[in-house]
Formats: sequence, C-alpha cells, structure tokens
Amino acid sequence: MQARLNCPSETDSARMTRPRPPLLRRAHRPWPVAPAFAAAVAAALLMGGSARDAAACGGFFCSQPPPNAPPLIAQAGENVVFVLDRDPVSGAGLVEAHVQIVYTGDVDKFSWVVPVSSLPTLGVGNDILFQILEPRTRPTFNLSWTTDGTCSDGGGGGFGCGGSSRATAGAPSGAVDAGGSKGPGVDVAFRGNVGPYDSAIVRSDDPAALEAWLIANQYFVSPEASQIIATYVATGSYFVALRLQMGRDVTEIEPIVLKMTAEEGCLPLKLTSIASTNDLRINIWVLGAGRAVPLNYTEVSLNLLKVDWFRLGANYDRLVGEAANEAGGNAFVVEYAQPAPFSVSWFTPPSGAQSQLASATTPPAFWNTLQTLGLSLSGRVLQVLREFIPEPAVLVTQGVTEAQFYASLPSFYFANQAAFAPFNASAAAAAIDARVLKPMAEFRTLFQSHKTLTRVATFISPEEMTKDPLFMTNATLPSVSNVHSAVAHLLCGDEDYSTCNAPVRIDIAGQRSGIRFKPPEGACNSQFAPAAYDRTDIDARMPAAERGWRRDTTGEGDVILDNGEDIAVALLRHNLTVGGGDDGCACATTARRARRGWPAAVLAVVGSLALAVRRRRRRPPPR
Repeated sequence: MQARLNCPSETDSARMTRPRPPLLRRAHRPWPVAPAFAAAVAAALLMGGSARDAAACGGFFCSQPPPNAPPLIAQAGENVVFVLDRDPVSGAGLVEAHVQIVYTGDVDKFSWVVPVSSLPTLGVGNDILFQILEPRTRPTFNLSWTTDGTCSDGGGGGFGCGGSSRATAGAPSGAVDAGGSKGPGVDVAFRGNVGPYDSAIVRSDDPAALEAWLIANQYFVSPEASQIIATYVATGSYFVALRLQMGRDVTEIEPIVLKMTAEEGCLPLKLTSIASTNDLRINIWVLGAGRAVPLNYTEVSLNLLKVDWFRLGANYDRLVGEAANEAGGNAFVVEYAQPAPFSVSWFTPPSGAQSQLASATTPPAFWNTLQTLGLSLSGRVLQVLREFIPEPAVLVTQGVTEAQFYASLPSFYFANQAAFAPFNASAAAAAIDARVLKPMAEFRTLFQSHKTLTRVATFISPEEMTKDPLFMTNATLPSVSNVHSAVAHLLCGDEDYSTCNAPVRIDIAGQRSGIRFKPPEGACNSQFAPAAYDRTDIDARMPAAERGWRRDTTGEGDVILDNGEDIAVALLRHNLTVGGGDDGCACATTARRARRGWPAAVLAVVGSLALAVRRRRRRPPPR
C-alpha cells in the first residue's frame, strides 16, 4: 500500500475529482501578529537544555499533565523538508521527510507521535540542514533611495543519522524488528532505539486499543486526540511514536527522518492542532523535479505594495497570516523556488575547515573560527561546545544562562579564564567534522541530485487545521526569488520640495504602479526614521493577498482569489491623500518661477493663451 507522508486522509482519485471552490473575494478576518519565527527558533535551540522550568510538549501529543491542569503545549513552529523521488525500477513515488523537533522542557515530559499510512524507515537527521536552509531561503526586502528632479535645499540622490544526515535503517519497510510484537488489538511493527529515541511504530484497527497502548507507554492522549486518532485508524495508518531514551537529555533531540513509498509529501495538521499555539509558523522545503505546490490548500501571492518597505519588510510575517486568512485560512505562500544546484555551495564548508578549528587552541579562538566558517551555535555544534567548552560552575552559580554564555563566550573567557576547563582543540575539531562537516557533505549530494528547491510557508491556528496539506511538484511553473527590491523616489520636482518635505514614491521591481507617502510628521525624509511614515489606511484597507490559485501537477491551475481591483482602488485612494510632488520634470515649474516674480495663476493663463495661439497659427486657411 502506498503512503502519503503523515496523511492518509485523501485518495488520489478523490483528489483528482474534488470540486473546485468558487472565486473568492476578500475575507476580513482578525489575525494577531506572530513573533519573528527565526528568532524564536534560534532562542529555542540555544535554550533547549537550560529551560528546566519550562513546561512544554515537543510533538503532537503531550505527556500526562498534572491533575486539573491543561495539556503542556509549546509547539510554536514547524520545519519540514520533503524529498520527492521515484523508484527507478517500479516508478513508484518515494518520500523522505526530515522533521525538526524543537523542544524546551523536562525530559520526562517529551513525547512525539506522527501518523503515516504505511510502514516507514526511521532515522535521525541533523539540525544543520535547517540552520543552513532557513536564512538563505527567507524572504528579504531591500530599499534604495533616489531623487527625482532637484530639491530646493540642493540635496538629492545620496541614499543610496547516527552522525549521518540521511536516514538510517531503524525500521526497514515491510519488515518487523526483532523487538516487534502484537499486543491485544495493537500491532507493534517496530520497537527499538533510533538515534537518541526509544522508538515505536504501531497500528491497530481498534482506536480504543491504540489509545490504551499509547497511554500505557506514557503518551498522553487528550479527548480531542482520541477523535482524530479514530479517523487515521479507519484508514489503516501506522503511528510513529518517539520518546527520549533513559539517560538522554533534551539537548540530544535530533530531527527525525522518515522514508516511505508515497506520491505526496503531507503534514498531519489535524493532529498538530492538539499541541499548537495560535498562528503556528510552518516552513516546508521541497526537493523535487519541479516547483512544489500545495494540492489541497490555496497558493497565494502577496500584495507587495502592503509591505513595510521603509522597515525592510518588518510586517512580512503579519502579511503572510493575513493573506492566508483572506484565502479562507488554508493557504501557503511560495517564498522561494530555484534550481536546487544553486544551494550546493551552502553545504560546502571552506577548504581546510577542520584544520582551521584544530589550530584554534583556545576557547575564544575556536568560537571565532566557528563563526568565520558560518556554523550556527546550535544543534550539533552546540552539543560539541557543551562537551568540550562547558560553562564554568562559577558562572552557573552567578546565574549566567547557557544561551548568554555561548553567545558571548570570549568575553566570559577573558574575565574568568582560570575557571575554564582544559580545552582540547583537536578533539573538538574532530567532533565538528564528524557531526557537522561530513553530514553537510552528504546534504550537498542530496541537493546536487534534484532539480528544484522550493520553500512554502504559512501561519495557521488550531481551529483552521481541519485538513492535512499535500505537496507535489509542478515543473511548468516559473522560479520564485526570495529577494525583493524597491526604490524610494524623493519627488522634489524642480525645487518644489526639499529632501526633508518631499513626498516619497516607492516603486517595486516588476510592478507598474508605485505607492506614495507623505513626509514624516516633524521629521525629515530618511531611511533612518522608517516608523515615521503613516501607513494607517494601507494597513486598514488594502488586502494582503494579491491572488490565490488551486494548483495541480501541471499548468497554472485555477485562480480562486483575485484582489487586484481592491488593491488598485486602495492604492488610488491612498495616493490621492498624499498628493503633491512632481515626479521629476526637467522643465521649470511654478516654484522657481514664483521666486522670479511670476504668480502661478498668471503663468497658467499665459501658458494656455500661448498654446491657443500656436494652435491657431497651425490651423489651415479656409477654402
């Protein structure tokens, strides 16, 4: 039986014959601003081992909460990499999924369960995959400044697994591990250790029996989970369950890798809803034969006019959430889609990286070399630092957190050198090579062997997680860049305005119509005062989504959301309220002529008369 990763809820035939939704107009729905996801992930990775007082759930189910207390929930983001392939012999679809697990809390409260529709192979991955992909595929917004015309103050124009990154054979597909067994009503297809995890793969035709097994094995099942489990059980799903092995620490949590026969990558959002915060940030990367598309969710494009260009896209996350809401809550934005070989260099460490680290004989030198090599101080890099440069006890006593210590290690070293343990640079360099540099090389091979890398993202709340999104590739769609650029024009005209009080027009690359802004109240036009520009009517009236499509594996798909007219009307209204500002005429304007003693009204009359005379002279004589 073929499987969709995590999601057995929709058959191929049902997908191909599903009705198309009608054309949507704007749907005004509230959307609270979510925190910056990258910062949250970085903080979680750095603080995972030290936040002992944090009560959290690291997966879709939580451990049993204290009496009369709500479930322990702290899933605030989800990162998944899908690799979509085909078996060279049978032609069957193959899916390899790398799922990052970010957790802060007590080790005995960690549990993670995911449904799949056939028996998978389990392995452990490496956080370095996500640490490299996330910043390099994240959308960026660049604004340059220029001057149209001549400003009255003479200004203008100066703004210028087991150590491997691939899956290891934890539970060979179609086989039962020696530790497997069949309990009452529950098939335990695999039970054993995979990386740091005590792992199990189970299935049952009886939801109650499966629930009882999970509870008996210390996986908390809430009443909401019970209902959702029944829907997966009805389709014959397997459940992958993970707990940390005895003696392991939460700092040893690794991404889990699942490999199976499947046509589509899929995310089990129905189960995710049980242990999710509002506006969950989801990042999906897909390696495959073409640009990835969501099959049963809407793909939306953002209205870039609504981006806060003055603050380099500071409102971007909020716009993604608003756009998804305007599309009915189930939608993804394509943030990046480029040839996969472009990313090969990301996984290529500088030549001689290990020898550079080995020659860094002091903790500060080692720390600085890691930074020079572009290795983030998290994941397996952080594990190496904990092992070879542990935080001195005196600093722990002083209340210095682990995150503070490793973020400013050189400063702490020079102030407390005698408290540091002896440092073995050669051993630390060898550990980085085995746990980070060699896995990077394996990822490099993975990216070399695929055509396209796509990143899609959304923000979604538990009440919107009513279906599991499916992802496939579409080789007919164009690439998408994550780099967005615009130019801010100071509209000085011919000395009509100064650089401080000239209106500003932002022209976005690839778009015909610019958006204008009044000069800031009580401040000079400047890229150093971005918050001073009034965006009230833009934020209130202008849609965040430009268009929405129902995609398929070929072609453009169907446009089911089109806010083009609403955006044009909102832009016109906004620009009319700004007014003023010649776009840069080379001829003399009323400002300069007024200084020469010519009233503007008189100039207008004279100009009209001159034009009339010229036309009369050109009129042919009567016949």
